[in-house]
Amino acid sequence: MVRREIKNFNLKTEGADVACTLPCSVKSALLAAGEKVENIGSSVRFDTNIYVDDISLAMKNFYLRLRGILKPAKVYIGDKIICCPDGITPVYNVDVVGLLVKGDNTLSVRFDEENAGDLTYAGISATVEILRFSSAIIDRVSLVQTHEEGTVTLGIKLDLIGDPGGVRAVATLVSSTGQIYYAGLTRGQGSIVVHDPLYWWPKGLGVQNLYRLTVNLYGESDVEDTAEMRIGLRTAQGLNDNANLFINGCEMLPMGAVYLADGDPDFTSADKKAEAFVTAAAMSGYNCLVIPLESPTPSEKFYEFCDIHGIAVIEEHSSLDSSAIDALHRRGHHASLCLLDLIGNQASSNDKKRLSELLPNLSVINIESAPEYIATHALPSMKTIRAVINENERSLFSREIEAIAEEGSIKEMLMSVADRYPYPADLSKFSYASALASAHKVGEVIKNSRMSRGNNGRAVFYRLNDSELIISPSAIDYRVRWKPLQYYTSRHFAPIGLYAEVKGGRVVFSASSQRRLDLFGSLEYRVADASNYTIYKGSEPVELTAMSSREILSTDLSSVIRGHENEYYLEYYIKEGSSIISHKTMLFVPEKHFDFKKPLIKSVITGQDRRFSLTISSNVFVKDLEIDFDGVDAVFETNYIDLTTDAPVKIEFTVIGGLQTTYHLKDVMMLRSVVDLTK
Repeated sequence: MVRREIKNFNLKTEGADVACTLPCSVKSALLAAGEKVENIGSSVRFDTNIYVDDISLAMKNFYLRLRGILKPAKVYIGDKIICCPDGITPVYNVDVVGLLVKGDNTLSVRFDEENAGDLTYAGISATVEILRFSSAIIDRVSLVQTHEEGTVTLGIKLDLIGDPGGVRAVATLVSSTGQIYYAGLTRGQGSIVVHDPLYWWPKGLGVQNLYRLTVNLYGESDVEDTAEMRIGLRTAQGLNDNANLFINGCEMLPMGAVYLADGDPDFTSADKKAEAFVTAAAMSGYNCLVIPLESPTPSEKFYEFCDIHGIAVIEEHSSLDSSAIDALHRRGHHASLCLLDLIGNQASSNDKKRLSELLPNLSVINIESAPEYIATHALPSMKTIRAVINENERSLFSREIEAIAEEGSIKEMLMSVADRYPYPADLSKFSYASALASAHKVGEVIKNSRMSRGNNGRAVFYRLNDSELIISPSAIDYRVRWKPLQYYTSRHFAPIGLYAEVKGGRVVFSASSQRRLDLFGSLEYRVADASNYTIYKGSEPVELTAMSSREILSTDLSSVIRGHENEYYLEYYIKEGSSIISHKTMLFVPEKHFDFKKPLIKSVITGQDRRFSLTISSNVFVKDLEIDFDGVDAVFETNYIDLTTDAPVKIEFTVIGGLQTTYHLKDVMMLRSVVDLTK
């Protein structure tokens, strides 16, 4: 086979005619050419020239492969329409024998406002290919896994373009430990039996083992075509009346967030953001991401990142037309694609049957309506606000702040802050308080889901990320800066979730396990004052079976706390051996009524380049300590922490962007906690 990539196009709009290179959109092409994104008009076109010689015309098979056309379009060769991409189907293979003539041929991909909507985001996210071959090439590879005790049989089927009789195929499967399996494919079909398979597990349940599958298609004397992919061996089963998934037979409560594919018109940049978002999710303990109804389908790279990091993907669909089924089929080899929520029972029985035949290892459940996920609004990072909002507009009720607010979001934030915190004096303090309030509200819903073992729905919130500057419920803003919620999720989604609450004068401790191993440890707790002086302490052995939730202790501390609610707090944690595996604090009054003391905080930064350590301590109790740097972005191992002892705490962090020194970081470090809202 001869494969030729076509990257260079000309974009023509009403107001511009610029050269561009795929992948690109109208907006990214105009910006790259130094043109303003205006006067686009009601239609745009991407044109290129294809030169064809006598040798090419003599080939038996001559195809044009179009990928990544993400909005409805019409594709022309000369003045003849050759296909009409629908914006959903990921790949179009068009037989162009008889359509191309010797010499120059014009290929044109055209979008119009009526069918494609906003044309600034119209574009092509992958290179166009010209394919010339003698016998056949691979269109797609279909896989079916059959799991039995100690073995997995991997069924392989090739969909070919051309004459399958003139080719033979060999599949090679290589494990992460280097074990190699081979299979010859007869007429494009065959199987590989894997003994003692290495399974792919979601985050927190096991290792994300991936196999590399390579299929070589041989012609008369040489390799005609090759397909490569990474796959994971796993089973997935969802139940219609249960929030849980069963992966490899193990029950798993989905813990994560709704994910919205980034709308960045620069497709390369969008993939980098997808990597950052998925990596952030994995770092904070997510085991799933939900692709909601009417959301853009994420790129292939998104699913690859989820495969690597162990993020189970749940897709919501309301119907299953041929385009949607084809798109699912082409990404069905990804281990991360585990569950499809079929909402509203609008899909026909024939479509359901076809999907189950093509993707028998994709679990599909039918639900009446789309799940509702907790959404609590918060401002973007103040760094993001300072970069975008004019200084004289940085107040909660300014025109520019109201312009980025979703309906009702400012009122919601005001009420959430008022419930817990004194009213902050400026926008920066309000941003801090509103984001903390959001993190705590999400935590309450996650707790209810975990303690009910999914009977109160999935432990999923709305949403992980933003694709624009907006006041939203997201955990990460559109500049990929983490809000407090993103740091808190590492506690919300911890393998062992530990909780305390006051019920009728008693303090009740409960725990939820998302581990595959039983827990044998101890619950340690103490009542302390704002100076961290211990008033009372206790300990209780804890046994918690794998994947279970229960109350572990109820104790009466009223005689200790009574009359001191505004100056005492509760610190509690579970120890397993010598390790603290879950640690929290609880106030007996809202933060606005607690008598915090002004802390004396000591800190030392060590490290170099981008990787550093911060050792920090305080002489008094500190609640929700925020660590940040003026003008420098960083991702911390943990943040918004409580300091309950004068013993130093060590936190690793990575600087995003250029290299830094410890001296500069120390100079620009910014620390604040709840006490700074009032004192």
